Amino acid sequence: MSAPPQDAAPARRPEPRRHFEVQLGHMCNNRCVFCVSGQRTALGEAGPTPTEPLLEVVRAARANGHTRITLLGGEPTLQPGFLDVVRECARLGFDEVVVFTNGAKTARAALIDEVLATGAPVTWRISIQGATREAHERTTHKEGSFDRILRTLEALRARGQRVTVNMCVVASNHESVDAFPALVRTYGIAQLHLDLVRPLDAGVRSEDELRAMMNRYSAMSAALERMVAALPRGFDVNLGNLPYCIAPRLASVIHHDGEATETVSIDARDQLSRPWNKYLVKRRDKGKPASCRACVFDARCSGVFEHYARFHGTDELVPVTPARLAALDADGSVAAQLVDDALARGGPLAPSLAVRVARLRAARPFAGVTWYDARVSEGGQRAELSLVDADGARAVLWLAEDATGRARGGYTLDDAPTPALREGLGAMLHALRAPAG
Repeated sequence: MSAPPQDAAPARRPEPRRHFEVQLGHMCNNRCVFCVSGQRTALGEAGPTPTEPLLEVVRAARANGHTRITLLGGEPTLQPGFLDVVRECARLGFDEVVVFTNGAKTARAALIDEVLATGAPVTWRISIQGATREAHERTTHKEGSFDRILRTLEALRARGQRVTVNMCVVASNHESVDAFPALVRTYGIAQLHLDLVRPLDAGVRSEDELRAMMNRYSAMSAALERMVAALPRGFDVNLGNLPYCIAPRLASVIHHDGEATETVSIDARDQLSRPWNKYLVKRRDKGKPASCRACVFDARCSGVFEHYARFHGTDELVPVTPARLAALDADGSVAAQLVDDALARGGPLAPSLAVRVARLRAARPFAGVTWYDARVSEGGQRAELSLVDADGARAVLWLAEDATGRARGGYTLDDAPTPALREGLGAMLHALRAPAG
């Protein structure tokens, strides 16, 4: 795997442990092939949402301790109460207000200035449905929509705003992702999230329409790998719902599910719903074959959507066994990135544990054993490090800080220890005993 260029990475804003998002309404000025909101708007089924109920939702979210809020659509800027909601978020003291927009109305810089005048700490999440004009407009079915996004990006860059980008990956836009690195550099984009289309979010679609938007994942992997390699080193990019086995070299940027997120959406009666667990709902139409249990990524992968499996089968889901991981990761870089990601998601470690994990991190690799995952629990007082050898034998090395601030540890084995596991665990224990320095 070639290394990305040594560019400086944009600063990341620390992510809170709990998120909240509210859909202001379904009205939208795009007609994206994958989206229920554009479809409902085209059918005359989407209208404005009264402002006061939206304000009540925002107040309840803040009262329940949420500090970060995302305003969704449809297109949220079309709602008559949009600016009132942003003002209320500012008044309530949210730490971050994410405006998830398709960049159509914000091409008029005056609207951006109106949002900034509220004093809300805004992050702009721009919905770019194709990194080229052709791909974007083929997907949005809206002529001129890409140029409006470019005007929005230019205006936001000129105002020093934090900008992130989201794209739903479908057949009409997946080949365009090679153009994202240039957009990232030109407009100072801080984060890029690409999410594979979820059929249940696409509205009422025929089987033919769904098939047309869902390419085989293996047909997308080469373009995605080129895109990630061309982005600045350390850039915040993530790929949602791509099975790890399709592109295991990208494992450190693949995500299934996410941090705990409460969502209030517009239901089938055009009413605001009660808050619901976003990722619990989003994975209810996913599954995977029993063979996936042999994959080192089994615990973090929720598989593929039921429609996808029906259209394309699951033959391309080839487990990343320990031997396969070792073969594609000779220098240990993929495994190291996975561990770093797992530790970051787990939260800060207790000081005595952080020192010891750093020693292990510096001493990698450990003979014939791959350290491929980590889990942090008990408020950072315990870390469990998952190990596997080339034959699939597994172990967990654990570290815990006691009441006096001292670290202790041990390990557990799934089965009788293999020679490789013995050697690897011995090397890890030796690294832990090494003096700091």
